[in-house]
Amino acid sequence: MNHRTNLVGRTSAEIVDLVAPHVDRPFRSRQVASWIVERNATSFLEMTDLSKQLRAGLGRLFTIDEPLPVDVVHSADGSSKYLMRFADGVEVECVSMREGAKATFCLSTQAGCAVGCTFCVTGAIGAGRNLKPDEIVGQYRVMVRELEASVERVNIVFMGMGEPLLNTDNLGRALEVLYERVSPKRITVSTAGILPGIRWLASLPRRPKLAVSLNAPDQARREEVMPIARRYPLDELFSTLRAVPLERGRRITFEYVLIRGFNDAEGDAAAVAGLLHGIPSKINVIPLNEDPEHFPGLRRPEVDTINRFAARLRDSGQTVTVRWSKGSDVAAACGQLRGRRSSSLAPPSPLEPR
Repeated sequence: MNHRTNLVGRTSAEIVDLVAPHVDRPFRSRQVASWIVERNATSFLEMTDLSKQLRAGLGRLFTIDEPLPVDVVHSADGSSKYLMRFADGVEVECVSMREGAKATFCLSTQAGCAVGCTFCVTGAIGAGRNLKPDEIVGQYRVMVRELEASVERVNIVFMGMGEPLLNTDNLGRALEVLYERVSPKRITVSTAGILPGIRWLASLPRRPKLAVSLNAPDQARREEVMPIARRYPLDELFSTLRAVPLERGRRITFEYVLIRGFNDAEGDAAAVAGLLHGIPSKINVIPLNEDPEHFPGLRRPEVDTINRFAARLRDSGQTVTVRWSKGSDVAAACGQLRGRRSSSLAPPSPLEPR
């Protein structure tokens, strides 16, 4: 068995405390922390400002372990999907999306999802274990290493596999590590509406941005596509959201997956605007990413319907963005992550933004 302590997924202060008893001078432990957290080192051999003897000694006590990227597929739009394997053999997928000098990393917090949204492949696959802080932070480390020479800024969204607010202990520890590299203003945690988790997030001294998956303007239809809504009803969700403290300039993002003939009428848009009245918010309209294997009965609306829906929201005074998902040609788009290799990738959508 490997009894060495993994230093990935720990803050600089935690690394300093762990390493300090094993170095000759206090500043050495700070050097180690800097190499791991700021310089993304993967081995003590890289720490060339430490003596060979010290590096060897630290290597006997500690590890710098990350998930193993066992497969990477690249989309025509510049997105990349990574299949990551952890020490116990569990695998998850995460995604990097490149836009010029900026990249957005979509990280996973669970190896599966128990929430069971009917428009999400991860939910159709079912529950998996919570990821630990080193496994969450490790996804970021692997992806940033590939892009850090060519991007100036990285944003992080917890919109990968799993429900982040059902893994708050590990998520909270991972956030503290990520804050040393990425501002909380550039990190978003997305939830299906887990009320205890939202209250936990609201209580943090430093908070990432909050995104809420809405997907229907009324309780009955929300339950139909999001079974978790039975436990956390729409009225209780909005009562909780209205109490969330927002920093100056912050808004809550509402994600609305648009499904043909189900939630895409102009009247639905008006009802959504009514729900959001008085809440500093913006709405991401996400045309459904179809999956004939896992939810064959659900279809994406026509482009005209999508545009009319967004226009109706804007006419109601809402800030709206239509999110034409990236990576659909390699099954890396919103709702398509499986956490395993797939022999057949989802075909590119026939619909394009205009």
